[in-house]
Formats: sequence, structure tokens, C-alpha cells
Amino acid sequence: MIRRSFTVLVALVAVALASFISPTPAQAAGSAKVYVVHGIPGRDLGLQPSLPVDVSVDGACALTRFKYTNTVGPIELPAGLYNIKIHLSPSLSTPPCSGPVAVAATVPFAAGENATIVAHLTASGGPTASKFTNDVAPASSGNGRIVARHTAPLPPVDLIVKTFSSPAALAVIPNVANGDQVAAELPVNTRFRVQFALAGTTNPVRVSSVKARPGETVIYHAVGSIRKNTFTLIELRVRQ
Repeated sequence: MIRRSFTVLVALVAVALASFISPTPAQAAGSAKVYVVHGIPGRDLGLQPSLPVDVSVDGACALTRFKYTNTVGPIELPAGLYNIKIHLSPSLSTPPCSGPVAVAATVPFAAGENATIVAHLTASGGPTASKFTNDVAPASSGNGRIVARHTAPLPPVDLIVKTFSSPAALAVIPNVANGDQVAAELPVNTRFRVQFALAGTTNPVRVSSVKARPGETVIYHAVGSIRKNTFTLIELRVRQ
């Protein structure tokens, strides 16, 4: 995982290219495969809850009204640098890509990458973006890969995995910090409970259900805050 300390909306840059480059079944030589997750709730920043944005690429308006919990991908991107501007989109009456520029950046993508860029909040609640590598190697027979990414404004947490039929913990993954990811192989088509507890405690701040799927890496992004009642999991499914 490579962490980026860009400002909040630079994480959405890859999305803009969707208007120019169509996803393809097989990754072309010399290209990157990119997924993008919008994980910043506007309510936590005193803005519109969905925090819609517009994206321009090399001066052309490529995407409008991309909102909190939206995902996009895979997008095939030729390796190279892209000049991106991210505009706030405060209302439907605002002309596309005419709102205030939140960030202007030149963003590189490397050949052969399979990655997700996530806009999210830091442990202290400030906006940031992180770049994660997607593990697309096949899981062992009968299993699927589950990935959990801590991208919520919380301190380190312990992840406690249980079945729905037993209170006993199958696994405990301790001290997962904001910006980290952890992975496990679990039997496919079976739901498991994942408890999020502050590191070193046993009382969960949230309990969620996850499910492994054959032939896919299923990624769950914990985003939003408990305090503002915006906490949720954003699911992203990546073919292996």
C-alpha cells in the first residue's frame, strides 16, 4: 500500500478519464487498471452530505456530480501523467466544472498497476487520499479473498471475525491503523461478522457483515465517522 497525502479530492482523479477511456476485459500492455472510491462524507466537513464534485482532465470537463460512497472502475489508463482539476459542485444549477477548484495536480499512473485510490478522512478527521495495491492472485480452492481497509476517522482498531452461528472469534487482527489494509481468505458464499473495536478493547463500535465470492477479491472500505453517524462500508469487487 502506498499512502498519498494529496488534498481530499485528488483521489478522484482517475475517475475523470472514464469519459475518454473505456474499461476493457483484459488489461492492455503499458496500462494501469484503476478503481476509485469516494469515501469522504460531506457532513463530517460541514458540507453537503454527498459532497458532489466535478472533474476536468487537461481542460475538458470529464465527470460531474461524483458523490460520497460512489465507486468507479476498472479504468484502463495508459501509463503517464495527467493534468487534473477537481471542482466542488455545490448545486445542480452550477455549470459543470465551474465551481471552486479544490486541487490542481499532475498525477502519474504506471504500467501494470492494479490499484484503488480512496478519498477518505484521517484518524483526526482531516481529508486525505490513499493508494492501495489490489491483490488479484487467485485464492485457494473453495475460498475467496476479503480485504478490509481502515479509511475511517478512527484511531487504530482491532478487527474481530466471527460466524453468525457462534460467539467465538475465528480471528482477531489487532491494531489496524487508518490507511492500512488487511486481507484474509474465507470460504466463499458464507457471511461472516466483522466487529470493529478500538484497539485493546472488546466492545465493538460497529458490527458489519462480509461475504467472500469465488473468483473475486472483495474489498470493504470503512469510511465515515461514528460521531456524525456517517460510518459505513463501501464494497468494491475486483476480478482475480
